[in-house]
Amino acid sequence: RTQHNPGNIKVTLGDYILNSDLEGIPSETFGVDEVKVHPKFRFTPQADRFDVAVLLLDRPVEYKFNMRPICLPEKGTDFLGSVGYAAGWGALEPGSKLRPKILQYVPVPIINNQMCEGWHRRRGINIVIFDEMVCAGYEYGGRDSCQGDSGGPLMINYFGIWYLVGIVSAGYSCAKQFQPGIYHRVSSTSDWISTNLY
Repeated sequence: RTQHNPGNIKVTLGDYILNSDLEGIPSETFGVDEVKVHPKFRFTPQADRFDVAVLLLDRPVEYKFNMRPICLPEKGTDFLGSVGYAAGWGALEPGSKLRPKILQYVPVPIINNQMCEGWHRRRGINIVIFDEMVCAGYEYGGRDSCQGDSGGPLMINYFGIWYLVGIVSAGYSCAKQFQPGIYHRVSSTSDWISTNLY
């Protein structure tokens, strides 16, 4: 699969302002030696199933002020009703080709899958939100991840510890009423992720 060719992938850690020398601590770019895609990953006409992969970087990461690990939630943890933070350099509005230079983040509440399906149906979108997916967003829209944020984090600060709750996966437009963002639920595959970390 050419889309999973490690030689085509670069990972930059510690960046906040893209293509800038203004940051006090520089970012660092890594090559990728191996890509492990979840064995149950499937492209679908709706949101992709098991939309998660693990990348083996070409060298160890030395943690710094601007490069820190995030915790994986225990298998089955749902964080329902908590407010998560989606982050990325994706579009600030649907369809826009413009991208911000400064890392953006947005608070979004985590909602249950049945509510997510019901909200989408109110917009005429019939979608199945499977157990390995989680939705986050507002009933009346206004805040969301968007195009270009895919693969980015949905994080929660739980008693001072940051957890990776979701991975930006899909959505029907951005920040629209009754159309919350759809994320891969990390707690559904945290055991697989842990097993495949090096």
